[in-house]
Amino acid sequence: MIKAAIVDCDRPRAAELVRVLINHPDVELISAAGSCGAGKRLDQIVPGIIGECDLVVSRSVDPGAADVLFLCGNRSDTSAFLSSTALGEDVKVIDLSGSHNLDHGEALPWTYGMSEMQRRVLVHDARLVTVPGNAAIASLLALMPMARNLLLNSPITLQVAMGDLAFPDEGKTLDGLTAIQWTQEQQCEVVKVLEQCQPGFDQPVEMSISRLAERRTLAVAARFKCGLDAEKVKQLYEQYYDDHNFVFMTDRPIVSADVENTNKCLLTLMKDEHTGDLTVHAVMDLLLRGSAGTAVHMMNLLFGLHERAGLALKGTGC
Repeated sequence: MIKAAIVDCDRPRAAELVRVLINHPDVELISAAGSCGAGKRLDQIVPGIIGECDLVVSRSVDPGAADVLFLCGNRSDTSAFLSSTALGEDVKVIDLSGSHNLDHGEALPWTYGMSEMQRRVLVHDARLVTVPGNAAIASLLALMPMARNLLLNSPITLQVAMGDLAFPDEGKTLDGLTAIQWTQEQQCEVVKVLEQCQPGFDQPVEMSISRLAERRTLAVAARFKCGLDAEKVKQLYEQYYDDHNFVFMTDRPIVSADVENTNKCLLTLMKDEHTGDLTVHAVMDLLLRGSAGTAVHMMNLLFGLHERAGLALKGTGC
């Protein structure tokens, strides 16, 4: 069994992670630490797990006792933990704070956590993994097949719509950024990854954000010029994602019930043959595929498990 510990388990992003981990067949959640919840039972601060977990929240974790640490705090929490904690060479760390999403690269130890981009690296060479921003994940899944085939050669607009559970409230996000700062950072993250996927990529990328009525849903509409006809584009996307476990193409409009409480990202394509505009719609659950589900997916890869282990979540609408 993989021994897992969660740092800052009293943060909102941690609740979904707890619910997934305690039901994972290959994981034992041995420790959960949080400054606000210390001394309380974990089921007092995480809804829905009464009768499934007897852990008491501690003030700190013993990094030597765990095989994997999940960092769920904000950026200052994560920075303070990493600077004050001696991590053994065998412990793996998965950071959900976004602290390292603009710092990953070959010369740095943090690996960008997208299997659709670098599954081999995650399986064989990674120890420290940073979970991408949720808007960046959906945007990149909408663009990755085109970038890998060197076909992003026009300006790109990304229209992001997200539910109340993550939408900036009164000008602030969970990590203390204004909506403008958050959008700019997610946009920079997308550009950085596209530059790695498509050598010479130099097109402008413009991202905007709006509120979505469905609380758990994140949807991205990525629009750009494309010279291929609709059928060839569809084949390109289907071939690219054929051996990936959580990205699926569909021809019908995507509704929130298709993705809520799952780790899926669904894609649909719309090609205007008159203007040459291609619009790729990507829809996913912002708490799972956009955060906790991706973190568990990364853990599965790091420890050689099947990618879907512990992530065969709700498969029907509600």
